[in-house]
Amino acid sequence: MVDRKRAGGSAQGLALMAILTALAVALGMLLAHVPNIELVSFTVFVSGAVLGRWRGACLGMIAMGIYSGANPIGSGLGIPPMFIAQVLTMAFIGFVGGSLGGVWRTGGRLRQVALAAVTGFVLTGIYQVGVIAGLAVASLDVGTGFVAALVGNAFFSTVHIVSNTIVFAMLVPVVVPRAIAMTRRSAEHTSI
Repeated sequence: MVDRKRAGGSAQGLALMAILTALAVALGMLLAHVPNIELVSFTVFVSGAVLGRWRGACLGMIAMGIYSGANPIGSGLGIPPMFIAQVLTMAFIGFVGGSLGGVWRTGGRLRQVALAAVTGFVLTGIYQVGVIAGLAVASLDVGTGFVAALVGNAFFSTVHIVSNTIVFAMLVPVVVPRAIAMTRRSAEHTSI
């Protein structure tokens, strides 16, 4: 069930979902030429916090489907198991954003930054494991393929995990509470 207080009314919630999906894809394309530095995960996470779990998960699937499928560096559609892993793990990130949305309004600043850093670290790690597993399945030799994909992607995975940990730590405690508050104010003004 959609949390109407967080997502606004049905039409407003869908419009906001479309805008945030476009934002996630645009921010992804903006940094597409910088290997494994991205803002898609952060945007999907924040979107989940604003829209709720299920819309956040849906947004993650759609945004990653568009971003990966239309990526100027190379379409993820060329490696279907990896593409599916990207889409599903990004849906999970949106879902977790919706599950943790209210956490960022409580506790001290240091606690919020630490929680955001751990969240970014864990979610990006899950994403990377999913992508590596997708690459291994695509290689048709899952055992050897997983080790080869893990070794071949170790540097980029590390860069991705570290950069997202920093992005989440710096931005989530600031952006999520403000985005939720703005959405609630907008919903209140619309329903008057």
